[in-house]
Amino acid sequence: MRIVSRVSLVVALAAITATPALSQQQSWQNRWYWGAQGSILRYKTPTMTNWSNAYGVGAHWFITKRYGGLYVSFEQNFYDDATSVVPNGLSLTGQTEVQWEHSQRWQAILYAVPLSGAFQLYLGGGFAIHNITDADTLNASLLGDQALIVAQDEINRRDSRAFLVFGGGLQLKLGRLAVFGDYQFMPASGEFLITSSQHAFIAGLRFALTSSSSEISTTR
Repeated sequence: MRIVSRVSLVVALAAITATPALSQQQSWQNRWYWGAQGSILRYKTPTMTNWSNAYGVGAHWFITKRYGGLYVSFEQNFYDDATSVVPNGLSLTGQTEVQWEHSQRWQAILYAVPLSGAFQLYLGGGFAIHNITDADTLNASLLGDQALIVAQDEINRRDSRAFLVFGGGLQLKLGRLAVFGDYQFMPASGEFLITSSQHAFIAGLRFALTSSSSEISTTR
């Protein structure tokens, strides 16, 4: 009888410990993740001979369903001596050089999440709005009043742009916590101060603050 009792106790303990493990295994589904990330943005402009990096910090939400999720994020980017040019028919060279230090990116991406293990691969696409917030003319004192007005109008026309964005990533689930790394691609645009394609490499953490829909319905 003692052996039977001990076996029953072991089985009961195994069932108790297995239940949270199964819950954690499926904890990525039907959840609202809140996260923070850091990023490196690779870019190039007509005034640059080599690719350069901007560094960013941001926050995001990842709303997951069974085989997919919606990723919404905001990032603040920081540049070091970023320059470009805008056309200006009133300048001697036909263009005006521009500089800036900061930009912001808003993104909404639909991801497919086919895997349900501890490691998850996701791929998808969506759109992004990239806004350079402090672009200004270089050597403004060398321009006449009308040329300066033309340059500023061109800057205002080219400092913000909506893009298609494609990307994917990999995350490791640790219960409600997930560690992730992403890659995002935005195609080139001749109507933006950054004329090249843009490549973002992102890493961070996200945490599921809300319960899954199945847990909510069970508690009711």
